[in-house]
Amino acid sequence: MTIDTFVTENKQKDREILSEYNLDLELFNMMGLEIIDIVPVRNIFRITTQKGMFSLKRVIYDEEEMNFIMSVIEHLKRNGFENVMDYMAKDDGSLFYEYDGEKYYLTRWVDGRELDYQNPIDLKSATHLLSKFHKASQGFDMSMVPDSRNLLGKWPQNFKDRILEMNEMKFRALLKKGRADFDRIYLEYVDMCLGDAHEALEILINSPYEELVSKAKEDNGFIHHDYAHHNLIQSFDGKLYVLDFDYCAVDIRIHDVGSLIIRNMKKTGWDIDKALYIIECYDRESPISNDELKVLIPFFLFPQDFWQISRQYYIEKKDWGDRDYLDKMNTKSQYTISRREFIEEFQKRI
Repeated sequence: MTIDTFVTENKQKDREILSEYNLDLELFNMMGLEIIDIVPVRNIFRITTQKGMFSLKRVIYDEEEMNFIMSVIEHLKRNGFENVMDYMAKDDGSLFYEYDGEKYYLTRWVDGRELDYQNPIDLKSATHLLSKFHKASQGFDMSMVPDSRNLLGKWPQNFKDRILEMNEMKFRALLKKGRADFDRIYLEYVDMCLGDAHEALEILINSPYEELVSKAKEDNGFIHHDYAHHNLIQSFDGKLYVLDFDYCAVDIRIHDVGSLIIRNMKKTGWDIDKALYIIECYDRESPISNDELKVLIPFFLFPQDFWQISRQYYIEKKDWGDRDYLDKMNTKSQYTISRREFIEEFQKRI
């Protein structure tokens, strides 16, 4: 993925989210805030007020999930993980403001910089912090976990469901009259991606995946599930903060590690040395087992990006321009080849 494509894709997502905010003066009156300035920053608003600077975020999940996320953050703090933001409670102790059918919350704004995963020092810091996050997550009260947030043991079925969708989308593309460039590229790569998906499922079923799930059930931990560079802020006094728990879930910890590796591979031409560097950094803080390394192989092999952009086009029908869709498909279809070469080298070196 080129940097331009990566940035454009994330900006589109942020614009979609920000468009749902209702920044009415009445909302801020409810909060007891006099607004001096409002600036969009990714998918939140930084607001400057008479009481200081805050991050304003719209809640995108239901009440059960809200309670889960709040419980996750409190659990981390109780276990000594202080690298999270404090939510600004109302006078009655509640955290959320309801306005015009939507819920919002405030956190104190921290001046600092986003981490840069291209910087090896930042990447090392982020990876060490992730291992500490996973340690602090252990012992969580699983009665607080909504079914939608429990991914333990669900990888095989998720793979199967996505394979079915890929076949369905292939059928749609074949039947389509007046195919666009997107359709032609999709049909060029879909059989190769389906082959990878089936192989990933077979490897997963024959891997130590179930043993890892059993261990995770004993540990009772959770994962961040969106450990992107922009969700890690280093304040000007040097402290690291993990932001945005919107996608937090219960799953095996190697899911987070694998996602961190893939995020970096997309920007570095699938550099095997960088992938091994991430594993080494994490392993120093919390040893990674051979079973976990084996489960990374089907995780890497499944064509997640190809499935996702295809789904956005054929099923979700997101309101993006043809050029945007085409750029993304061109980039993500190329992962099929790069990913294969990467996995072959990865298997040799682990």
